Amino acid sequence: MASSGDVAVRRDQSSDFQLLVDSAPSLIHTSRPDGYLDFFNQTWLTYVGRSLEDLQGWEWTAFIHPEDVEGIVEKWRASLASGEPFQHEARVLRADGEYRWMLHHKVAVRDGCGQIVKWYGSSIDIEDRKRAEVQLRRSTQELQRSEFYLAEAQRLAHMGSWAFDSAGFDYWSPELFRMHGLDPARKPPAIQEYLDCIHPQDRESMANLITGLSAKASPFDATKRIMRPNGEVRYIRWVGAPVVENQSLKKYVGSAIDVTEHELLTQELRRREAYLSEAQRLSHTGSVGMEVSTKRIFWSEEAARIYGYAPGMEPTPDLVLQRVHPNDVGLVKDAIERAARAGDDFDFEHRLLMPDGSIKHIYNLAHFLRDKAGNEEVVGVIMDIMERKVAE
Repeated sequence: MASSGDVAVRRDQSSDFQLLVDSAPSLIHTSRPDGYLDFFNQTWLTYVGRSLEDLQGWEWTAFIHPEDVEGIVEKWRASLASGEPFQHEARVLRADGEYRWMLHHKVAVRDGCGQIVKWYGSSIDIEDRKRAEVQLRRSTQELQRSEFYLAEAQRLAHMGSWAFDSAGFDYWSPELFRMHGLDPARKPPAIQEYLDCIHPQDRESMANLITGLSAKASPFDATKRIMRPNGEVRYIRWVGAPVVENQSLKKYVGSAIDVTEHELLTQELRRREAYLSEAQRLSHTGSVGMEVSTKRIFWSEEAARIYGYAPGMEPTPDLVLQRVHPNDVGLVKDAIERAARAGDDFDFEHRLLMPDGSIKHIYNLAHFLRDKAGNEEVVGVIMDIMERKVAE
């Protein structure tokens, strides 16, 4: 018969063990032979922000991601039937409301007759590992895409190819020399020689890009200006991909494409858009369009401002009607429906009731279009005619 001192020692040891388990950083749990989870340590309870009663038995399944419940339960029942160790990945709802991937592992403890008397398990947060795997797959996909760009670029005219390692450029194709206005018979330029070819305003960013290549093995796509020896400025698009062997970055290979005409055309289009936007702002006139089949609306920045919305906000019929004066809502709805089913031009006036209580008078002029494919659109203008109304 055990003495009271032995009982006290065992009680202290049990208390110490409980404290050790609850203070462990691992998420520890136990189960009965029938699969009833009867214990979760304090780390587990803190992780999900619930009490032991909320997790015991099979209640823990409520904290597994809905898409993972069936899989983990099926795997757990299989281990219970076979006695084989349980290992499965499933997402768990953390106390802050975020589902995070965890690796769950359980092993059976048997008595002298080989019967399972207990299951002991632990769970490890592997969310960071999962995200790293996703990022690795994305990097691989980007590399494959860059390789496609490289092959396609070499097929195009006015395209050069290059190779770059820690020592600098070790290969330039003849076309790349010609793009830079250099002699193809010479050796590839050193890094500083190359940077001297870059436009002064782009030189620092290109130097930073080159410096970062050795620190991070990832594809890149950058457009920079160069200055030929005769002073001519050209826009060059650089597309590169890393070559990695045995988890070590060996070099970068890629293509360089002269995109000067494209860049100049883009700049001209942006300039024209800016002129048009400024003209609309000065005249208080906005442009608007609608796809008849979808009733999707497009409008200019000035049109958005007229209606009191931030430029760039995508318009919808509901947004438009929110600003329409209550007495004119029927008129505007009828006009929208008419635009969607008719093929004639039309114009009308209506009022806007702004959030500050002020009223605007708007003039609308619309024109119906149908392209060669049969797609129908309504395009038009809206004008803020409040000043004219005040004058009248």
